[in-house]
Amino acid sequence: MKKLLSIAICLFISIGLFAQGEQDSGSADKPVTLKFGVDGNTASIEYAVAVKFADTLKEVSGGNMTCDIFPNGQLGNAKEMIQQVTMNELDAYMEPIGGVSSLIPELSVLEMAYVVKDLDHIERILTSDWGEKIQKELSSDFNIKVLDQTLFGTRQTSSNKPLNSIADYKGLRIRTPNSRGLKNWAEAMGGRPTTIAFNEVYLALKTNSIDAQENPLPTIESKKFYEAQAAIAIDNHVVQDKSILFSQARWDKLSDEQHSWLEAAGHAAKEESIKLVTEESDKLIGFFQSEGLTITYPDIKPMQEAMKPYYAKIEEELGVQGLIERLIKL
Repeated sequence: MKKLLSIAICLFISIGLFAQGEQDSGSADKPVTLKFGVDGNTASIEYAVAVKFADTLKEVSGGNMTCDIFPNGQLGNAKEMIQQVTMNELDAYMEPIGGVSSLIPELSVLEMAYVVKDLDHIERILTSDWGEKIQKELSSDFNIKVLDQTLFGTRQTSSNKPLNSIADYKGLRIRTPNSRGLKNWAEAMGGRPTTIAFNEVYLALKTNSIDAQENPLPTIESKKFYEAQAAIAIDNHVVQDKSILFSQARWDKLSDEQHSWLEAAGHAAKEESIKLVTEESDKLIGFFQSEGLTITYPDIKPMQEAMKPYYAKIEEELGVQGLIERLIKL
């Protein structure tokens, strides 16, 4: 089935490249305009990071390469935009690398709690033997080149009581997205994972239908979840990147010089994301405290230990025993 999908993708790419013809050859002496899809709206950090990418690309190329940004999911949802990249219909899109597990199931291990430490760790993972194998498969089978990684945020837990240790999570009804990794985390903490629609979380907190939820701090602030909570635990259970997924077919048509421009833009976007997310998170901790919330920093070592049975289970299903421990140690 996978080979059939790969063949179909290759056919679509070939047809697309033929249709573009000589006028879009990507040679260094011809202007190139890229299409960049973004989930967030124009007020989001994600959009600001995409703008940094576009501005840097225009600057380093002297205007020879530019980037049109399509924010607020104009081009579709995550699944649709990933598909557009695979079909060479979209040049770039930002998505957590673990979110591409719909194409390569092994990537789902990166969505498990306490596997990824930070962006530098993701880079070490992707340049390891395992990461190189994954990247080759993304490129050859799905037309995806991982250009760079940007930081989306670190998921923390807000609740109706202070969480000082793993014991305090026991029995809590914790809202999680429909994500295996996050459901596993909530269960491992002793909580009761509860999946409800994102737009219903605020009301569920207000009416005590759930006791807690988990999201990056900017989301907790922007969605006003803090208004219905007493505390936030900085437990850093999942570090989420937004990797820049680039069309391999587009990349292959560009010159070495154009590659260097794109790499410079990717690096600038990464640095901008770290700066903006860090500044916003530091500022928000002070804001939440001023709103009367208790900020706690529970010991994560028992939490990491509690995840081990879940690591073993997913590794057994994927046939990659010992993989998560190896990745954590990188």
